[in-house]
Amino acid sequence: MKILINLIFLFATLNLAAQAPSNFLLYSLKGFTGEQAVLFSIKGSETVAIDTVQKQSTGTFVFHNIEQYPAGMYSVYFNDSLYTELIFNKEDIIVETEVGDIVKNMQIRKSLENQILFDYWNFALEIRDSVTLLSIQKANLEKSKNATDYIKIKNIEKKILRYNSEIYQYVKTMNIDYRDYFAPKLLKSYIVPSFEEYQLDNPENKYEDEQQFYFEHFFDNIDFSDARFLNTKVIFVSLSDYMKAFGTPASTKNYIEIIDQVMDKAYANREVYNYCLDLFIQTFENSLWEEVFVHLIDHYYLTSYVANPEMGAYYAGLSARIKALKPGKLAPEILLQDTLGNIVNLHNTKAKAKIIVFYSSDCSHCAEALPSIIETYDMYKELGVEGFGICIDDNLNSWKKEINKFNMNWVNLSDLKGTQSPILQTYNITSTPTIIILNENNIIMDKPKNINDIHATLVQVLNL
Repeated sequence: MKILINLIFLFATLNLAAQAPSNFLLYSLKGFTGEQAVLFSIKGSETVAIDTVQKQSTGTFVFHNIEQYPAGMYSVYFNDSLYTELIFNKEDIIVETEVGDIVKNMQIRKSLENQILFDYWNFALEIRDSVTLLSIQKANLEKSKNATDYIKIKNIEKKILRYNSEIYQYVKTMNIDYRDYFAPKLLKSYIVPSFEEYQLDNPENKYEDEQQFYFEHFFDNIDFSDARFLNTKVIFVSLSDYMKAFGTPASTKNYIEIIDQVMDKAYANREVYNYCLDLFIQTFENSLWEEVFVHLIDHYYLTSYVANPEMGAYYAGLSARIKALKPGKLAPEILLQDTLGNIVNLHNTKAKAKIIVFYSSDCSHCAEALPSIIETYDMYKELGVEGFGICIDDNLNSWKKEINKFNMNWVNLSDLKGTQSPILQTYNITSTPTIIILNENNIIMDKPKNINDIHATLVQVLNL
């Protein structure tokens, strides 16, 4: 009876294993003489090798059990410059192509997702070639001031718009015909929303400002509710482009508006939300934009990111520390030694204004910035300004050498504890050089980001 039960269990297990789905990728690449192919996952800016296979006797490369990988975009590399991007989405994939032109010669034998993808790429390449030819014609005509050529230029511009519209209509049709597949959604995400088409489609809600339209509609073609986009480059690239487009000029206001716009869309999916939030935190945590970082922590991380209580406590403390160092707050006391071992008290030093400069002897940015900072200090010291150069170093000789090198004639201080110095946490110093300006009552007036900011703050503090 015991043997019989074990046999029944064994057959049941084998039967379940036989029924379990097991997808594969079979790739045939004619003209490739190498013996190895490597599979990479894609997540934003990260590509990670996840499997390697050898060429089979049939000349093909086979990756088994690809159903274990989350749906999204993957790359198959044959060497540094020879690769193919493919969609994995719980289906078998059989593809054949040639080394000469992988995309143009691609034959999808099995996989509707990738059939949709490569049909689009071949269509888009034809459109791109036509647009390129028209753009060259337009550039040649623009060199002429002939009125006839001006009319030709306008006609070319209309043709280019028509070609671009064809791509949009093609993708739109794919999203209707194959609404349950990922490929059409991915293709749609590649297309930047059209200001002209929006204006035509929304005559009652037209935008007077094209810049404002793109600020509000830049992400219209990306489905933030679909976590599969995290396994592509789409969200990372689109956020990077959005930051470049609307983060200039760099300012706390601009950055916060960008973050709020993105995070509002990211609410649609928890994984996407966490990814976007982590990306912003990585960008601003060790930057000069402390108010932006505090906004991220207080308005997003602490209110909804509950996966890691320890990190939540850490960020809550960091946010509180940064807010305690905002302009208008009393600067923490500094008691440090000068090069002779004498203790200097920041608060007890009398001056109409105080410039504190945190720097390091091995910091290349400091070496570039210090001459201008010292020159600016020299301009104002006769007006009642005192300077404090606080060196984040652990070697007395290196510190003295740095003082002599830049002829630092302000108050030079250090505890020679290097990166272990408590002053780093007290003043939340995450990068050097960092500059803080105080008034005569040791109230923080500003944390200038450049020389112009230093001048503007000193002019204000000194009533010049």
